[in-house]
Amino acid sequence: MATDTTDHSLKKHLQDWQPGSVVIVAVLVFALCVALYAAVRAPRHMQTGPEAKSAAPLVADMSPVMPWNPVRTVNPVPEVPEHREGPYTLRPDAPMLESDGAFVSALGNGLSPERFYISKHSNDKGFQGGDWVPENVSTGPDGLRLDVTPTGDPKKPYALAEVQVIGTYGYGRYETIMRPAKGSGLVSAFFTYTGPYFGKPHDEIDIEFVGKDTSIVELNYFHNGKTGSSARIKLPFDASEEDHLYAFDWKPEGISWYVDGKLIYQTPENDPFIPDNPGRLVISNWTGKKELRQWHGDPDFGDRGSAYYSCVSFTPLGENTRRCADIFKEGAQFPAPLD
Repeated sequence: MATDTTDHSLKKHLQDWQPGSVVIVAVLVFALCVALYAAVRAPRHMQTGPEAKSAAPLVADMSPVMPWNPVRTVNPVPEVPEHREGPYTLRPDAPMLESDGAFVSALGNGLSPERFYISKHSNDKGFQGGDWVPENVSTGPDGLRLDVTPTGDPKKPYALAEVQVIGTYGYGRYETIMRPAKGSGLVSAFFTYTGPYFGKPHDEIDIEFVGKDTSIVELNYFHNGKTGSSARIKLPFDASEEDHLYAFDWKPEGISWYVDGKLIYQTPENDPFIPDNPGRLVISNWTGKKELRQWHGDPDFGDRGSAYYSCVSFTPLGENTRRCADIFKEGAQFPAPLD
């Protein structure tokens, strides 16, 4: 009988390994397929190698999400600028004055005859040193120019300029953007006025500049022809060099004056001289007769002294209408004198 020298132990081992190998191979093949599929589907920004290209992230970098808060708003209302406050009264039960409504006029748009009256009359009985003449009122793209010019007439040596806002105005906020005239003898004014010509007592509220020193603003007020506690305020600038925002609040309890939105003066408490008659709103540039020269100085301004106004507005008490403060920009300036 022939002898079988074949090693049957390896055959038996292979026979024993065959069922398990099928499972292992299947698992390895499946894993390889999954890996290949993932590599194909991977986003380009995650691929590596020489052909990989940068791309924007799928989600932009953002600040942490803010939790919902029903009290807080996304865009809170900004604080009201200082020069935009008022006018509100502390005496809402006080009798109100009859008044025309709110307005704001950018004077570079011209002077509408429905809104403005250019004064044209003599001042024979007044304290001005000449007559109001329309020729001394000029308008340009950025505002209004009021001139004082010599006439050569010894009896009326100067021609003056004045513009009135038609209607009568009571309690509220009055604003102007202006640059007063520079030169001894000149007076630039923004004021309310009523008097015997209108069948009323003399009531008045003033912002005035005397041209010999335009770093001082003069604040006056009258009731029934008598003046109250007027003031002269030294400003930190020469008002004739740049446009500034000037304003006053007239309320039953008193008057407050502002420059560039900053409170500069108030009438005393319980002042008996607070005006209580509505008046005409007026802007002017003038020089007075000889008896006023001790106040405003001798006329010395050459061939022309000019005051510039680019806006006037009125906001009735208790309202919050548009006004000159909304277009005022500190440092802005009226252009070169009009030709």
